[in-house]
Amino acid sequence: MKRFLAILLAVVMIASLAACGAKNEEKKNTDNGSTAAVEKDEYVLSDEVDKETIVDGVMTDISSSDPILKHTNPDWMDTCVLYEVNVRQFTEEGTFAAFEEHLDRLRDMGVNTLWLMPIHPISETEKKGTLGSYYAVTDYKAVNPEFGTIEDFRHLVSTAHDKGFKVMLDWVANHTGWDYAWIKDHDDWYEHNNSGKINSPYDWTDTAELNYNNYEMRAEMIDCMRYWVEDEGVDGFRCDHTQGVPIPFWNAAVYKLKSVNKNIMMLAEDSANPNLTSYAFDLCYNDTFYSQSVMLKGGLGAESLRECVKIGSNYSENSYPMNFVDNHDKNSYEGSVIFRYGDGYPTMLAAEFIAPGIPLIYTSDEQGYDHEIEFFEKDAVKWDDEPEYAPMIQTLSKMKSDHKALRTFNTDSELIDTDSIDMLAFKRTSGDDTVIYIANTRYEDIKGVTAKLGVDKATCVMHYDGKTLSMDETEMTAADFEKKDYKAYEFYILTV
Repeated sequence: MKRFLAILLAVVMIASLAACGAKNEEKKNTDNGSTAAVEKDEYVLSDEVDKETIVDGVMTDISSSDPILKHTNPDWMDTCVLYEVNVRQFTEEGTFAAFEEHLDRLRDMGVNTLWLMPIHPISETEKKGTLGSYYAVTDYKAVNPEFGTIEDFRHLVSTAHDKGFKVMLDWVANHTGWDYAWIKDHDDWYEHNNSGKINSPYDWTDTAELNYNNYEMRAEMIDCMRYWVEDEGVDGFRCDHTQGVPIPFWNAAVYKLKSVNKNIMMLAEDSANPNLTSYAFDLCYNDTFYSQSVMLKGGLGAESLRECVKIGSNYSENSYPMNFVDNHDKNSYEGSVIFRYGDGYPTMLAAEFIAPGIPLIYTSDEQGYDHEIEFFEKDAVKWDDEPEYAPMIQTLSKMKSDHKALRTFNTDSELIDTDSIDMLAFKRTSGDDTVIYIANTRYEDIKGVTAKLGVDKATCVMHYDGKTLSMDETEMTAADFEKKDYKAYEFYILTV
């Protein structure tokens, strides 16, 4: 019976895919008012796909030669600079329209990809705090009325696209809020405890855990994700609590999404492992880089951090790290970047741009905002007219675009020998383009350090002496880095 059902559902899926190919694109955009047209790139299942491995679009096998099952990356990912947008706290208004006023500033700073924290309505039942958690979703196909209307969202996406941005949504697939209609209409779509009550994962009591043994729920979840790509023109997803959802689901979801737009980007909120990175996800959190870098303020040496600026074996072909020193979780629960890094903040901010992968900037990081932003209450960022670190981010973003060595798809990273456990020194090379990073990661001065650059001379394009940042270009030689004294957190970025 189970085999028969699988075959029957597979036939239904194939018919559905064929129907999708016949949709009228112009009518779709006219009906929903969206200005975000997507390039249609429909696929049908090839004969190489074993139909018994598919149940209503949920794949368990990704080993065939179907072209959509080849893990490829969108071209725009090569120069991606990602910015996490906390819509609620970005402005006093906390709306899409108010955030839209910041697009030019972010573009001038070098940001080209926006990750919007969850934009959906928030459940009232079991709500935490006054406003509740973004991650207690009550309707996957709607927007939070506090942020504006769907038309406001469409205007933001359209405007962002016109200014050269890509727009990604934060997707919460492991659980919903308690007010979601699914709880009433599809009780079996949720996990239950021994008493027959729906589970909350961990201590997230404002949410209800979904049951991924239910394939009908899986198919509906994929349909919700596809809506935002096909109807609203978003360019990918940051997927929350990825490890809480079976990897075959993610494989199936990406298959269906890339049948609409092959140029989406997928980011997993999880450390890399081959199961995640072999197909579904282009990026995973570089958690080790964060955990090692944040301990430098406490006096940890740089030995472990050195391994974090190389692509590890857990990253399959065409997958990369997302480097970060901050995000909404770290800021709200571990303190501001200034609290966590102190004077070492610029040092690690620069390192995340120079290391292989893509860099992340969180709301207010360009200001070095020394404030722990509230999660469940209104707590708008108090913006300076000229955020202190914006020029630094602008220069680093331009370097990522201009230097082939720093592109996302270049995985080269070579450690530079020094005679100090507190030095982080490495270089990235692509052809005749080389960028070198040398830093004292210690909170104290160190003396007489030699770094073997491997080049006779280079141009210093960024220097931080532990207090003051300079971006004046200066010619330097290998001799300048022999028996050299470094101030606390001092770093150099050199180009060859």
